[in-house]
Amino acid sequence: MTKFFEFTYVDEGVSARARLLEKEAPKTVQTLWGLAPFDGQAGHAIFSGTSCALYIDPTIVIPMEHATTQIQTGDLMFTHYDEMERHGYPEPLSEIYWAYDRYCRPMMPGAMLPVYPNVFGRFESGFEDFFAASQRIRYDGRKKITITKVED
Repeated sequence: MTKFFEFTYVDEGVSARARLLEKEAPKTVQTLWGLAPFDGQAGHAIFSGTSCALYIDPTIVIPMEHATTQIQTGDLMFTHYDEMERHGYPEPLSEIYWAYDRYCRPMMPGAMLPVYPNVFGRFESGFEDFFAASQRIRYDGRKKITITKVED
């Protein structure tokens, strides 16, 4: 069975699925699958270009795997920052985020250094309305989101 995360902007009723890359990022998929579902407020990852993020429990730490700075539209990513690692952001942070367009380059706030996220999933089809809603976060502000598990 193939594992997916389904992302839904609750107030808009807009959803999309990302296929999880179990072979390429097994630790990331296993950890996040085991902890799902997730919910909260999705925000724009302003320092990283065309991506949105959901902050999750900052104690979730996953080693680097299938990591790159060469992000493609539709990539689903995970990054963790330790406390005091980012200038101006003393708290630890773990996030799930996604590239809704081609101009996504994960950068560390304060240092503006490249970040190497774990790419652990891929939006493959039927994501157009979800990505359009993601793009509007820059203008509309944060949106309530849920991330749930689906197996097909």
